[in-house]
Amino acid sequence: MRSFPSTDLKQTLGDVLEAASHEPITITRHKKPRYVLMSIRDYEQRFKKDERRAYAVEEAPPEHLAMLEASLAELSDEVPE
Repeated sequence: MRSFPSTDLKQTLGDVLEAASHEPITITRHKKPRYVLMSIRDYEQRFKKDERRAYAVEEAPPEHLAMLEASLAELSDEVPE
């Protein structure tokens, strides 16, 4: 990962943005990494939220409970007695 000092950002903004379009870069302050700058494409690929969620039965939305009950009913119909 490339690094750029924060003091150079005003003077080299074009270079910094160009570098960030290819890979995440580090912005340093007092020679220590403080920030990361990356393209929105990289951000979405790396940090896109997974919309799946686990619920406790007591907290599950009613439509999820209905789907669960329907699936369980189908399974119980398939089990031989």
